[in-house]
Amino acid sequence: MTVSIQYNKDLQALNTLTTPAVADAFCAVHDNPELDEALAYARREQLLITVLGEGSNVVLGDTLPGLVLHLRNRGREVLGEDSAQVTLAVAGGESWHSLVRWCLQQGYHGLENLALIPGTVGAAPIQNIGAYGVEVERFIVSVNCRDLGTGEPVIFQREECKFGYRDSIFKGELRDRMIVEQVVFCLPKQVAPVLDYPSLASYLQAQDIAAASPRQVFAAVVAIRSSRLPNPRLVPNVGSFFKNPILDPAALQALQVMLPDVPHYARGAGHYVVPAAHLIAASGIRSRTDLRSRNGAPVSLHPDHALVIINPDHCSAAAVQRYAGHIVAAVDAQFGIRLEQEPRSYG
Repeated sequence: MTVSIQYNKDLQALNTLTTPAVADAFCAVHDNPELDEALAYARREQLLITVLGEGSNVVLGDTLPGLVLHLRNRGREVLGEDSAQVTLAVAGGESWHSLVRWCLQQGYHGLENLALIPGTVGAAPIQNIGAYGVEVERFIVSVNCRDLGTGEPVIFQREECKFGYRDSIFKGELRDRMIVEQVVFCLPKQVAPVLDYPSLASYLQAQDIAAASPRQVFAAVVAIRSSRLPNPRLVPNVGSFFKNPILDPAALQALQVMLPDVPHYARGAGHYVVPAAHLIAASGIRSRTDLRSRNGAPVSLHPDHALVIINPDHCSAAAVQRYAGHIVAAVDAQFGIRLEQEPRSYG
């Protein structure tokens, strides 16, 4: 067996929330043969498998039973190209932001609004990552997986992925049953930037940029995200901890009675997205003295962004979940809207 299995592996440095966590067994896989061996080992030992990428969208508990697979495969391949578009196959272990930057350098457009989103390419379709008016699903051709139970390859075409707002089949009926080895994208070469998302439009207007190029959109998104979201290398966090609620017209109207100035934007027919950060900020959770210890709040909201829970003292997942529960309860009690956690919990 060439792949290395480690036991009682410390995972604190492998999750950006830095919760103390230990894997019963751990294996980093860099290519298909190593993945074959790791999956065969898990089947032979009848181990539960947890897939870990960059650890930027997970809340890890004290102990993760079974085998933690750390996907670290690399590779970008042009499958087809003409004057209008390019089709790329990208390994699941590639850094998402690095891919966005590389595509821009090659003249492949569309992903620039998704710059600086942490995580791997393999995590992108699972979460259907989105930002500043763009979701990754629009560029996905297929998601190439391995069945964690059988080790067999399974290819999901875009329409089979059941993409929704921060959602996919891989978070629903196939949760924790697949590992994403590779994602195939089709990207346009023509310039058609998406500029109508409010905060992006405001930033470009402030910079006196009337018709932004893809490179200018990329730079703007990086600047906005850098100014609003703490760097997890400096302040432990997983970015947005809650999804933005999607309301029907009646629910939005009821909310506007309580919060007349609540921001919202249309999503599909008859539905509206409301920023969870606005609801959290208006719930009064920041003023709750009962959530503070004598040394301050080891787990707390970031002072500049109400959607980001920070963990500077490296507290346990249980402490993070308790604090998140207080936020959910406060928003529910104030506005009758129950927030949904975005990062996935394990252990």
